[in-house]
Amino acid sequence: MIESLTQFAAPYGGSLFLLFTALAVVSLGVLWQLKERLQPTQLRRVMRVVALAALAGSWVAMQKGEQYLATALMVLLWGILMAIVCAREIARRR
Repeated sequence: MIESLTQFAAPYGGSLFLLFTALAVVSLGVLWQLKERLQPTQLRRVMRVVALAALAGSWVAMQKGEQYLATALMVLLWGILMAIVCAREIARRR
């Protein structure tokens, strides 16, 4: 099963794309479960850390070459989705 996923993701960056995708899905799920328990200051801190991680991850993927462009875009999309979830939870509490 892993081989077929790796072959499917080969044009998008291969195993690096799969790794970042799995980390993004897991972290979004964890945030979705914990967002109600976190304080607004902690949610803002999560937004800042995710922004830094997304920028660093996309930069690393872009430095690897054109084949990893989809990986870079996926990491940036992950950062945007995490920020949206945090911002909506902060706004909901106001």
